[in-house]
Amino acid sequence: MSTGKRIAKRSIIGTRVCAPGEDGKYYSGVIQAVKTPANVESNSNCLNLTPNTRYTVRFDSRQGNLGRTTAEFFENDLIGPGFQSVLGTELVCHQKCFVTFNGREICGEVMKHHVETDEVIIRIHPNGKEVRKQSKLTFTPRENVRLKL
Repeated sequence: MSTGKRIAKRSIIGTRVCAPGEDGKYYSGVIQAVKTPANVESNSNCLNLTPNTRYTVRFDSRQGNLGRTTAEFFENDLIGPGFQSVLGTELVCHQKCFVTFNGREICGEVMKHHVETDEVIIRIHPNGKEVRKQSKLTFTPRENVRLKL
């Protein structure tokens, strides 16, 4: 049953992240591979702290038609543990997100993101109601808005 390849204890492979799809929305997936470029020449005048490492992300299949199942991303394109937070990104219209409403985490859909004021207007369907019973809420600060990892 053992393949001989052992993932290190603190390996980034297998970490759940969100990565941008072709439509600009963020979709959840799993880091499948890490590609680090060959070591560049050392230069005493600059720090080589962040090489151009690329991460291969395998998107979850249940998210509809993404046009691709895997793609490569740089570190600053990913959202998740060890990467960016949702606070550093601009959310697009119809992005699926999660918010806490009346003490419960519920699913919502971004209607508008005002970058200047950092307000996010989200359409929610409380308690699984039909579309005609939806509510629009404004969340500020945006740290209350989460993406599904």
